[in-house]
Amino acid sequence: MKKMLFVLASLLLASSLWAEKISVFVASSASKAMQEVKDEFIKKHPKDEVELIFGASGKHYQLLKEGREFDLFFSADAKYAAQIEKDGNAITKPAVYALGVVALYSLDEKFLQGGLEALASKAKDIKHLSIANPKVAPYGVAAEQSLKNLKIYDIFKDKIVLGDNISQPVIHVDTAAAEVGIVAYSLVSPVNKPKGKAVLVDSKLFSPLEQSFVITKYAKSKKLATEFSNFVLSKEGKAIIEKYGFGTR
Repeated sequence: MKKMLFVLASLLLASSLWAEKISVFVASSASKAMQEVKDEFIKKHPKDEVELIFGASGKHYQLLKEGREFDLFFSADAKYAAQIEKDGNAITKPAVYALGVVALYSLDEKFLQGGLEALASKAKDIKHLSIANPKVAPYGVAAEQSLKNLKIYDIFKDKIVLGDNISQPVIHVDTAAAEVGIVAYSLVSPVNKPKGKAVLVDSKLFSPLEQSFVITKYAKSKKLATEFSNFVLSKEGKAIIEKYGFGTR
């Protein structure tokens, strides 16, 4: 009996030694898509663990710079991944995993008629317009650029409610804390079964959201990090990402 227990313990120890764990930061815009990507990946790697951390790219870039050990960093734009490489904290070149799409979102379809271009005509009925904080969230930058390029920013500047990340404007609209939000389409596309409705914002109104990632220096000896990144860029991974409304290359 003791011999059998020893053998079982040895097998469990060997199994745990072969298993790997990686910590992956993912911008909130890609949270739902990457959760499904992870779930499919783990089916092929049942002994391994992939921890996903969601939030604003700028905030988590700063955490990485201060020593937070993310093995992979999936940003909502190209800037932060490039900066991580420039800082010497990446072991791969930045790679684009998704092309971001911006949407106007509301529970009341009257605010969506005519798209963002027609929003100024409805300003008197809008008390709050929610966007992500441009200081930490690339989608917030895109929202601000869109409003300014349409020359309607000044109309709404005193009505803008900032979210810490791009998930919060969706919550603000869903809870009636804001009549409208400028959000990531990936969070309100039909596959998400959103509470409200959305119309796309013209991509010419904002700088391209080339959502990029790097493998960081903390994953230097972690084979699982490379395997996960390869899966994200695979045909299967891209199909999942596209399902949520992103573009891919």
